[in-house]
Amino acid sequence: MSQRSPSRRVVPLPLGLGVGFGLLAAVGLGFDLSVPESVDWEAASISGIAVERAGGLVVQDRRGDVIWATIGFTIYRSEGNGPFEKLETLRPKPSEAWAGYSATFRHLFRYQELVELLAISNTELIAFAGGEAFRVDVSNGAAERVHELRYFGRGIGRGLMPHGLTVDDAGTLYYGEYPTRKMGADDTVRIYRSADQGRSWEIAHEFAGNFVRHIHAVQWDPHGRALWVATGDTDAESRIGYSEDRGESFTWIGSGDQQFRAVSLLFLEESVTWAMDSPVVESRIVRWRRATGVVETSEQALPSPGYYARAIDGKSGLVTLAERDAAVLLISGSSFQTLFRWQVEPDPERPHPAVRLLRSSTPSDPRTLLINPLRTERESAAVYRLRVADAL
Repeated sequence: MSQRSPSRRVVPLPLGLGVGFGLLAAVGLGFDLSVPESVDWEAASISGIAVERAGGLVVQDRRGDVIWATIGFTIYRSEGNGPFEKLETLRPKPSEAWAGYSATFRHLFRYQELVELLAISNTELIAFAGGEAFRVDVSNGAAERVHELRYFGRGIGRGLMPHGLTVDDAGTLYYGEYPTRKMGADDTVRIYRSADQGRSWEIAHEFAGNFVRHIHAVQWDPHGRALWVATGDTDAESRIGYSEDRGESFTWIGSGDQQFRAVSLLFLEESVTWAMDSPVVESRIVRWRRATGVVETSEQALPSPGYYARAIDGKSGLVTLAERDAAVLLISGSSFQTLFRWQVEPDPERPHPAVRLLRSSTPSDPRTLLINPLRTERESAAVYRLRVADAL
C-alpha cells in the first residue's frame, strides 16, 4: 500500500476558541503551566535496594547512555549520569489536549502520558502528541509536523499505545492505530510505516473494524527478525501474530480468546511471552515457543492485567502489572517472580496505575534498568534507575 501523508512545517499556534475547555480552565484558575528546566537524579530506595530517582518524568526511549523522557508535552534528555535537561515543548493543534500543558490538570486527571517518543538518533526524534506526529531535531530546535492521526480525541481514540510504536533493523518506523469508539465493518484500523525516518508515512496494513477494535502493540522481534502485532479487545478481536514482509501480511499464532489479548510482548531467544491484558478473566503469563509453535499458559494467575514488557537479555525480561496492582515481574523461562510492588488506589473512572518500561525498539543496557511507576499512592510519575545485578 502506498498512501502517504505530506510533511507540514510547524507554525506558531495562537490562543483561540480551538484551545478547548482544558486550557481555558487552566488559565482561568491560575494553574501553573511551567515545567522544570532540569530534573536531577537523587538517591532513593525500593524494596531495600539503593536506586536513583528522577521525579515527575515519563520514560520514553534510550540509545546508549542517552535516556529520553517527557513531562506533559515537554521533551527531556539525560546523557551519561547527568540530569534530565529540558529540550523542546511540542505544540499540537489547539484542542482539549492542551489541558496537558497544566501540571495541575495532569495531576487532577492522573494523566501523564501525553507524548509517545522514539529516538531516531541522539538528536532526532519521532514524537506523537495531541493527535499529530512530529519529527524533532533537538540540535537546532526544529519540529516538523509530519502526520495526523485518524483516531484522537475524547470518544474517538488515544492515537496509539506506548508499545504501538517501533523501529525494525532496517530503520523503518511503524505505529498502530488505537481508536476507542465503536467500530463497524466499514471502519478500518491501520498500521503505518515510514522508511525515511518519519518524514512521510504510508499504510503498511489495514484491518477491518470488525476484525480488530484497535492495535495494542506493534513491536520488532530482534530474534525472529519479524514485526509483531497484538490487538484487542473481545475474544473475536484479540489476536497476536507476526509479519516477515514489513507488515504487508501476518501469520497469526493465536486468536479468539482472552489469552491472546496483550498490550506488549517480551521477545526472548526461545519464546515470545506476554502477560494477558484482560479484566474479564484471570490474567496469566502466556508463552509461545519458537521451536514448536506451542502456546503455554501459566498455572498461577496474576493479581491484575499486564501492560508493559522489556527483555533484559535473551533469557529473561520484565513484565509489569497495572490497574488493580502496580508491580514488576521477572520472567525467566516459564517461571516468574515479583521484584517490586507499589501501593495503589484504583479508580475505574481515571487512568489506571501502572509501571511503565522503555519500549522494546532499542537494545537494553545490560547493566541498568529503568522503571517508571505511574499513579501509585507515592508516585504520580517517577523514573527509577537501578543496577540489574541489584534487582536480580
